Amino acid sequence: MKSIFHGRKTLARLTLFATLGLAIFWSVSLYLSAHGHEIGASNMQLREHIELDAKAPSVYKKYTGPQNVQELMKALDADYNQSLAKTSVSVSGKFTGPKTTTYSSAFTISEIDARYPRAEWLQLLLDKGITIDDSFEYASMLSKRYTLALLEDNPDLQQSGFLGIPPTDDWETYKAAYIDKLVKDHTKIQASVEQIERGKKTVERAKVRIEQRKEHAKLAIERSKEAIERANAQLERGTEQLKHAKAQIEQRKKNAKLAIERSKDAVERAKAQIQHSKAQIERAMTQLERAKKELNLQQLVDLGKQIEDIQETLTAPKKPTPSQEPAPPQGSN
Repeated sequence: MKSIFHGRKTLARLTLFATLGLAIFWSVSLYLSAHGHEIGASNMQLREHIELDAKAPSVYKKYTGPQNVQELMKALDADYNQSLAKTSVSVSGKFTGPKTTTYSSAFTISEIDARYPRAEWLQLLLDKGITIDDSFEYASMLSKRYTLALLEDNPDLQQSGFLGIPPTDDWETYKAAYIDKLVKDHTKIQASVEQIERGKKTVERAKVRIEQRKEHAKLAIERSKEAIERANAQLERGTEQLKHAKAQIEQRKKNAKLAIERSKDAVERAKAQIQHSKAQIERAMTQLERAKKELNLQQLVDLGKQIEDIQETLTAPKKPTPSQEPAPPQGSN
């Protein structure tokens, strides 16, 4: 079955995105934003440093209300005023030669609000399509006024191609290009944050699936253990039955051996009896032959006597037979 992750690298990337997102939100207390750009042979870097008041409580608010100036300021402005200590902006780079030049400025909140009124600035950004979703984003958007003021006060920067903005002598044109780039960069950042959020949700879903699979694996392991225990019990019973069967086989082999030995003895006795019977039969036959001979001899003797008696009878004188008188008739006197 295909997993939602196609490999460990994907999971590692999602974890990295989530970690980077947390790191971005956490590090805003020190540096709200930093940009580095290489244009031609020059290395130019913009550093916007927002310092928070250490005595003020650290507050992070998620904003889900309507994207209008009044509601945004009502929800987030008081915390911004309370927590902000100061904001400084610096730009460094090799603008005209090998030497690195640094431009910097620091304005108070009242000074920057007077120069670029907060409500008007926020309305300008909202009209450009920027959305503000939390207190960090609110502070970041307001800090861009400090960068804009630095650029306005240093026309050399406007001619340097800094931030990829085409050089121009017209401040309003440059300002519009800066705001367009700000909106474009913010849109990219928001897309990255949304991607991070999607990655975090994907990771959370994956964690849920992993936990579910761990539970399923745990149940499967428990069932396997039970099956193994049953198999072991069956094996033990089978082993005992096998031992018993072996003992029975051995006993039957012994019994068969004894029966064979007895059969051999019986055969030998039967052979002896047959020999004895043959001898008796032979003696009986001999006796029978003698008896036959004796019987024939006796019969001959008896026959001779009979013949003699017959001869004597034939040679003896005959005696006269008495005459017989007729019987008197019945009824006579």
